[in-house]
Amino acid sequence: MNNRLSVMVYLIFYVFEKGTNALTVTSPTEINASLGSDSTIVLNCSFEKETGERVKQISWIKKNETGNEYRKIVSYFHSYAVYNDPDMKKRSNSITFDDSSPSAILNISEVQCKDDGQYQCIVGYINSNGIWADTRTETSVYIQVMADIPEFTIQPANTTLEEYSAVNLSCSANVGRPGGKVTIWKQSHISDERIQLGNSSSSVTDTGNCSDYANLLITYNLSRSDHGFIFGCTSKNKHTNDPAPSKEVGPRTILYGPSKLSIAFSPQKHSFFAGDRIRITCSSDGNPRPTFQWMFNFTKIVNGEKYHLSDQDRTIEFTISSIKDSGYYLCFAFNSFNGKLYNINDKKMLIVQEKDIYLSSDRKSCLNIECSSIEKCTIQDNTAICSVDIWKIVAFVFLSFSLVLGTTFAILWRYLKPRNPGTILDEIIIRDGEERSYETLSSGTIHRNSEERNYESLSNGMTDTYNSIDESALRVGEGAHYESLGSGETHTYSSIQPTVSM
Repeated sequence: MNNRLSVMVYLIFYVFEKGTNALTVTSPTEINASLGSDSTIVLNCSFEKETGERVKQISWIKKNETGNEYRKIVSYFHSYAVYNDPDMKKRSNSITFDDSSPSAILNISEVQCKDDGQYQCIVGYINSNGIWADTRTETSVYIQVMADIPEFTIQPANTTLEEYSAVNLSCSANVGRPGGKVTIWKQSHISDERIQLGNSSSSVTDTGNCSDYANLLITYNLSRSDHGFIFGCTSKNKHTNDPAPSKEVGPRTILYGPSKLSIAFSPQKHSFFAGDRIRITCSSDGNPRPTFQWMFNFTKIVNGEKYHLSDQDRTIEFTISSIKDSGYYLCFAFNSFNGKLYNINDKKMLIVQEKDIYLSSDRKSCLNIECSSIEKCTIQDNTAICSVDIWKIVAFVFLSFSLVLGTTFAILWRYLKPRNPGTILDEIIIRDGEERSYETLSSGTIHRNSEERNYESLSNGMTDTYNSIDESALRVGEGAHYESLGSGETHTYSSIQPTVSM
């Protein structure tokens, strides 16, 4: 019982499968046709049937422009066709099917915009079980319309513009069918590459003349890198072949002030020596081309006996005469446009050292030459050179200064220190009214009096007092005579030492 049921179920599914899916229908998936009287659309619907199946009718239907409904265009029967669309009947012909030709062909001539759209082929037949069935397939027809050359403008329309100024780029075009886009771009005069600035995001379809219109507006800020560029617009769709229709304007001249200034020495060395020939070059971009001026330590350099200027004053060349040529070399670059002046400057330090070059062939090593105490030996261009060592000079000056300072300090210390009693009198100028103290070498007794002077004999230790003293003479090794105002006595002293009371 179970075996019989299984066989019956199998037969039912076999019959159903053979009855509903045996016949196959094919048609082109996509057809691209050009608009015009010389264009043709060929819709070929073919079928393949199994034994016992009979095709009764083939129909071509087309989807309406709005909605999802389809309308019948033509139906094919054995040996004849019936049109449901009068316009299609006028500009098409049909090849119907029969037992020897398993296909129905609809040839549409004088292709129009309304021929664009979705088509279906439906094959109606009776299967081997005598049941009516149909199978269908779908074909997309695209009417190709070439894109037109776009309209492109740039505002302001001046061909010479300043850096950072804004321009409006406007482009519009019929991009054809199927809908396409417009692209605004720029291109250098030295390159074939087009740099895209923007694309249109949508288009407006006009079904009346089979056109799609696209528009694009861009505000673009110019930079110095845009100098010499052309700007343009291209219209295209997916069927447009390169080169696509384009329109361009330009090139544009971009004005900008000098920048990127640099100063270079030639030859490239850290330091130079007297007698070297040097070339200093100043570089800067700018449009119009900058004018250059030079200064040395803020003194203007002019073309003359020492300096030679060339390349529109971009380069100075001269022979270094001495270390006095050391210092800053300044370059100024400037231009002007539209009543405005633009400038930039920079400086570079030139280091010059004096040198003593030994030109003998064996003077290639510092071991073979002798430099002075303030020089050092270096090897340059395979030649031993003695050049001034600034650090040795600094050390020499420091040592000399230290020696002078030490000597001065010693002298001052000697004369400013306190004096010991018993020293010899160096000064014997005595004036009335001064208070002086004198002492003998033997006793060391000190006498002071505002009006009187006390002097002590060096020989006998006697002390005499005088109201005033008449000094006749006082010399080393000679006696001095002083006479009393009262007694008229005269005493002889070999020397007198004053001790000034402070």
